[in-house]
Amino acid sequence: MQLLKHKSIQIVIVAVLLCFFASCKKSFLDTTPTTPSDATIWASYQNANLFINGIYSDIPTDFLLFGYDPFDNWTDNQFPTFNWPTSLASVAPRNYNTTNSPADSWWGTGYAEIRKCNIVLQNTPNIPDATDDQKNQMIAQAKFFRAYWYSWLVNFFGGVPIIQVPLDKSSGDTLDYPRSSYADCVTFMQQDLTDAANALPDEWPDNDKGRVTKGAALALKSEIELYASKWQDCVNSCNAIFALNKYSLADYSTMFIPAGEVNNEVIFDVDFDGKTKAHSAEVFLSPRVDPASGIAAGWGHVQPTQELVDEYEFTDGKPGNDASHAKDPYTGRDKRFYESILYNGSDWRGGKVWTYYDPTINVYANNFDINFSHQGSQTGYYFHKYLDPTLTPSETNYYGKPINGTNAVLFRLGEIYLNFAEAQNELSGPTGDVYQKIDLLRERGGIPDLPASLSQDDMRTRIRNERRVELAFEGKRYFDIMRWKIGPQVLNTTLQGMEITGTPGNWNYQRVPAYNGKRVFQDPRDYLFPIPSSALDRNPKLTQNPGW
Repeated sequence: MQLLKHKSIQIVIVAVLLCFFASCKKSFLDTTPTTPSDATIWASYQNANLFINGIYSDIPTDFLLFGYDPFDNWTDNQFPTFNWPTSLASVAPRNYNTTNSPADSWWGTGYAEIRKCNIVLQNTPNIPDATDDQKNQMIAQAKFFRAYWYSWLVNFFGGVPIIQVPLDKSSGDTLDYPRSSYADCVTFMQQDLTDAANALPDEWPDNDKGRVTKGAALALKSEIELYASKWQDCVNSCNAIFALNKYSLADYSTMFIPAGEVNNEVIFDVDFDGKTKAHSAEVFLSPRVDPASGIAAGWGHVQPTQELVDEYEFTDGKPGNDASHAKDPYTGRDKRFYESILYNGSDWRGGKVWTYYDPTINVYANNFDINFSHQGSQTGYYFHKYLDPTLTPSETNYYGKPINGTNAVLFRLGEIYLNFAEAQNELSGPTGDVYQKIDLLRERGGIPDLPASLSQDDMRTRIRNERRVELAFEGKRYFDIMRWKIGPQVLNTTLQGMEITGTPGNWNYQRVPAYNGKRVFQDPRDYLFPIPSSALDRNPKLTQNPGW
């Protein structure tokens, strides 16, 4: 992303805008406008664009991917080393209520962001020096982000109030909106994204690279439609992306690190350069100890589970937990496994990552940790996918000093292939187009094509497996679990790790319950989070979700 980084006059204006953004973090039902005057923002196209840039800056990349507790930690894919992050302290045991839910902040944040979008929609038509095309593209960006933030709200809470104007407590207008149905919310988001796609360019000029495009609007639309089981609509949106003839599969081994992040697969990402804009994935997500230097390197806050590892097939087509590979489980796997996960004996940053169990270790180490004695891996695995192998992290030197420049990929063609395949299979079973899209991803992973003549149910299972592997650690798994209604199967259990004993060349492998691996899920209550009690107290027209 390169959004207007070079003009010094913007610094003063941004400072004014930040004051406004801070004022918007209240509930959408308790907001008095404190925007700068129209003369400051809406009197010029340049200044209005800065307001839009502020909306881009709020994309939650730390929560999704790079922070100390990324979103997939809420799932059966992974969990953090320490037990104080939200994913372990609150989501795993489901010990929250209507006053302290992990999703509470999303209610306020979501509506604050939606309010910003509504402000853009209200004011853009009156910008005096903007052309009609410029106005239409600003409106399109605001509609994209309004749908984006509504999608978070709807996925967490179900149907929510649809607000299309900036609420003003002093205007005398009602601030109490009832919840719209889930279906109505989906229709509303679809329309916003249709409008956005119709106005946005396929590609922006160089000085505006990083803004949402037609492809991004269609990608978000396809995801919303997939989640809502609007199969034909999802297929249509995916086909519209394919018809752009703009995207193609990239090299999976470099797509998620700076060396290869400029490619034709990414549809929309957030740019980091490691200097003026960086994140802390190297500290939060690297193995606990750097294998070459032996220094405390990272927190290891993404520990892939054995359940995820078992989803990566072998190159002979056998499943990841096949008994014939039990004595050598890390040889001949799907290429995506090696680019996503560090395992016992992995080459990494000039050394090897060892995660075998050694009962004599009682200081910082990567080795398997059965009782949190040395802050090692509780599953026998560490994260790889978004880490830059050219960096040498140091907890001492870089904590609080971000150095990672890996971009945050929000949408890419591989996901669109999966969206299409799932929706088309639900519509008409495993057609040739379904096979083609899945086999393209499998071929990139170096594993055999799917067997012919699969039933619709068998293809559904294969697509879900493929989605979990292809999109591992990309923040997609939680909502997949929710929409597939598999919470009791995968989140009401104890997640597993791999305990390895022996010596190199003579390892013994045993799947064991992971320390901190216990999960709780109450069906059907936990498919949605509770509406925050603070919102219910302010708005008598809101109703609570079932079970809360």
